[in-house]
Amino acid sequence: MRNFFSTLISDIRSLPRPVYILVLGQFLNRFGSFVYPFLSLFLKENDYPLLKISGVFAAIGLGNFVGPIIGGYLADAIGRRNTIAISLFSSASSLFALYLCDNYILLLVFATVFGCANFIYGPPASALITDLVEPEKRITAFALTRLAINAGFAAGPMVAGLLYTRSPILIFAGDALTTFLFAILALAFLPHGLRTVEGKVTSPRIFIKSWTDAFFDTLRNKAYSQFLLACFLMSLSFIQVFNILALSTERYGISPSIYGLIMGFNGVLITTIEIPLIQWIKRFDSRRILAVGYFLIACGCIAFGLAQTVTEYFIAMGIFTLGEIICLPIGLAYSSNLAPEKFRGRYFGFRGMTWAIGTLFGSIGVWAFGQIGDSWWFASGSFALIAAGVISLRSKAIEPVCSRTPKKEGLA
Repeated sequence: MRNFFSTLISDIRSLPRPVYILVLGQFLNRFGSFVYPFLSLFLKENDYPLLKISGVFAAIGLGNFVGPIIGGYLADAIGRRNTIAISLFSSASSLFALYLCDNYILLLVFATVFGCANFIYGPPASALITDLVEPEKRITAFALTRLAINAGFAAGPMVAGLLYTRSPILIFAGDALTTFLFAILALAFLPHGLRTVEGKVTSPRIFIKSWTDAFFDTLRNKAYSQFLLACFLMSLSFIQVFNILALSTERYGISPSIYGLIMGFNGVLITTIEIPLIQWIKRFDSRRILAVGYFLIACGCIAFGLAQTVTEYFIAMGIFTLGEIICLPIGLAYSSNLAPEKFRGRYFGFRGMTWAIGTLFGSIGVWAFGQIGDSWWFASGSFALIAAGVISLRSKAIEPVCSRTPKKEGLA
């Protein structure tokens, strides 16, 4: 046991400084991520029907799809740092615009911009970690960034629940402020990262060619394509927790502040057990670990469908969170090891687009929950079960590990 923790601490201490900047920034940002878990409740209290609320989440999902296209290209074209800063500044401004909107069409427009800005971030952040960290330490690096995300998220919804009962504007202002602070940190301390797009990066022809080349490369990469399909199916289940759990708990008389505690419990569990658990299970086959994680996410959705009391919702969140702990950091590292250096940002862009398509289709869950109630939890959980089966299938292609040491001059 002593050697286990010594190795874990050694791996963490050996990570490069920019990883810690991302960790700190993610903590600040996610501590202030007050809005999304309360968005459906906020819109409902502003007299929007469930169908229109579904439309807002669909608009965010559409933006989520466009974001990785922009972020994946810019990460390889203008560098990781600049792309991260663009994402954060635009996210902060569009978020606050959501609160000010009193017109449904404008609300959809700003929801799309907000969704786009949020998903610009993922490809450059993942690419920068992959640039800087050796393959055998990437699981630890991604788990550490998730630790920061969820440490913030553990406290954030609890604070948000209290702020929301005072005034909804407080959660919008706080969220925008912490995102802006992260943007300042990124500009001040992160390196550019690798830039692999050749030619005039503002040229539409270069943009289209770069994505075309990356697309055909992913088609040849059978293991990566398999991962993307499984990731899409799992995301259909995963997103329901953030879209409809507030409505589900409200149906059983659970207050917004208690709902915030249930959401915060997710972050508490991840903060306390994810890194030690990941350090232990990373020795096993990645695809099998992913299958177990997807299965537990499915079980969590089913448990939410059965829950009626606060205790039962906490139990359901525990099952769901265990699946998340097992599959998400492993999935990040597994996909990063399959991404060739030349297309790294765009590969992560495809991963982000896949997740975004799941978010877009998953937004129908708000409407479906209004139609069939808790039965929707059982239907949505089936997608993660199928994902577990897909990732378990052995790919005929060799799964490459990109172990090249990054060119240090490209990271300045």
